[in-house]
Parts: sequence; C-alpha cells; structure tokens
Amino acid sequence: MSFLQSLSETFSREAPKYKTLFLPKHRVDKDYDEKPIVAGEAYCRIWLVEMRLAKDVEWFKQRYPVVHAAVRFNHGGKSVIIPYLAAPGQLEKSIADNLDKVIQCNYPLTSLFPFNDGLVELQAGLFSIANNDSIGKFIKAIGRFSELLPVPELSSVIKLAEPVYRGIEDLLDIGERRLELGYQQTFSEAYGGGSNFLKAGYFAAILAQDNKINSDNLCIVNDSLCLGSPGTTKTFERDGKLLEGYSYMLFRIEKRTAQYWESLSSIKELVDKAQEAVIDGKYEVVKTIFLPAIKAAIYQSPDVTKADRKQMVLKIEDFLRELGLQAAKVQKRSLYSIMQRPLPPSDAETEAELAALEQLFQQNSQ
Repeated sequence: MSFLQSLSETFSREAPKYKTLFLPKHRVDKDYDEKPIVAGEAYCRIWLVEMRLAKDVEWFKQRYPVVHAAVRFNHGGKSVIIPYLAAPGQLEKSIADNLDKVIQCNYPLTSLFPFNDGLVELQAGLFSIANNDSIGKFIKAIGRFSELLPVPELSSVIKLAEPVYRGIEDLLDIGERRLELGYQQTFSEAYGGGSNFLKAGYFAAILAQDNKINSDNLCIVNDSLCLGSPGTTKTFERDGKLLEGYSYMLFRIEKRTAQYWESLSSIKELVDKAQEAVIDGKYEVVKTIFLPAIKAAIYQSPDVTKADRKQMVLKIEDFLRELGLQAAKVQKRSLYSIMQRPLPPSDAETEAELAALEQLFQQNSQ
C-alpha cells in the first residue's frame, strides 16, 4: 500500500466531520492573481498558514500535536511525494501556554515547484500522539529532516523525501495516535471542466459540521481565518473577528511567474563559467561547449517551467553575445539579473532548434 493511500484510508476511516472551503478572492484582504494556473506557465508553493488547537485535548501534557502533510505532484516527468511534519517543539514555541489560540504557522509544505503537467494532491492531518520521551525524540528528528525538503531547487534534495515519509509512516504506526482533523484535495490543470483547478488563494479545513458556520461570513484578515460581514465589499477588514471554538487548518497556494534563479546551482555555475570564458576571449569554447551544455541543463532541469526554458536560453545566449561574442564590453551579471532582461527576438532556425530540444528531453524523461 502506498503512503498516500494509507493516509487516505486513515482519513476516510477516522476523520470526524469537518467543513472545507476555498475562500473567494473578495473575502481576502490582500490582492492576488486568482486566474487558474495553466500547466507549464507558473511556479507554485503550498503553505500551512495558520491553525487553531481547541481546548478539548490536553496538548503537550498528555498528547503531542503533530501536523503531517504530504503533497504529490509531477516533477521532471515523475510523480514525487513531498512530506512535511511540524514537530511539537515548533508548535509549542508558537502556542506558548495558551491553548485555543491561533498559531501563525506559515510553514512551506513544498518548495516553489514548476507546475508543468498532471495533478497536485494534498493530504494534511492534525494528529495527537500520546506523550512519552522516545516518541518525542523520534518526532523531533523526523521534523528536522522534513524541514530540509521545501527548498527552491527541489531536485537537489529529492532523495531525502522517501526516507522522511517512511519515518513519518513508522511514527504514525508505532505511536498511540489519534486523528483530530484530516484534509485531502486534488487540484487539476486550468480549464479541465471541474471546480478543483489549481489557483492561488486560501482554503481551510474546519472541525465543525457544515451547518455550524456560515461560509459567507468567513474571511481572511492578515493571514488569519476570521468571521466578518458578508458581501463583496471589504467591510470585513474592519469588523472581522478571529474564528474561535473550532480546531482548523488554513492553507494557501502561492503562484509566481518566476523561479528563484540563483537557486538553480547547476545552471548558474555553467553561466558563470561561460561569462568568464567570454571575458578571457575564448569565444569558440563558449559556442561549442558552454552554450550547448547550458541549453541541455535548462531543458533537463525539473525545476523550470516549460515556458521558461525557451526564455532562459534566449536571454542567456543574448547576454553572452552582448558580453563578448560581438566584442561588446558589458559587466558580468548574475543569473537573476540576466533573467530580468527583455526577451530578445528569435529567428526560425533558433525556434526549430529549441523545439527539437524540447521534444528530445520530453522523450528522455518518459
């Protein structure tokens, strides 16, 4: 049985009744682009923004609170699962001695990953585990390892994912654990015909019967789940009050149009070496060795969207040409700086070459 299937069965079997919703943009105090995310054109990151622990559990005395999440998506043509475990130590520092208080988590559950194709599946659970020293140490160790995974260049740490989620699986098997609140959702590409398409915004899982809370009154103020005046105006920003009396988890999907370029270490290193070669007057080396290597690295990178592959190649090639291939004297630049340049025009020959590269590396990744 797979890790996600095991969690799904746990949620179906043990989860109490809870309410879920994706808050509409007019119920959020911050502006953002709510257009559905088109595959191959954007980077995403999923956050656990906030949670509340109700008073019906003696947290940190009899039981540890453990937030476990797993996100599955396609990365470089392969399905990957990124696990996350918020250890009691992290939660305890946030909550101090005040139960039934909001915990501002802002934990990134994933890195900033390119959404190039497929589905994005999220499973998250708030578990309570019976307090004992050995379990506490195990939780802390797994929590520290899971914090290593949400980094910009996911491909550099992807090998850690499997041992981390196997450790979490072992923890949930050996500990006297109870599921307090579970949530699962699958997001699809834009314009697929359903309402579960991937888009930026806030969504919540609340431990309450659906008829106990009026969804029209729920809103987001300063990254907190609140109850405020209904309607499409921003009145709720003034009269919104924190949602109390319920355990809940608040999530956010972040959408960006650019990657953290300086984090792409393998590409950055090649671009730096190519600039040094240009400055040294080794133009033929750049043309015959570095440019082909840069193009291959970009098209093979699972951390770059399909749309950015072409843009990266054109901008880097244009800058190297400006730097020295045409005897222009230009200062050396970072990869981030190069990617801020306007997109240069490309001719039919270049377009054909890049299309061939795209096809080649798609075949190799299958």
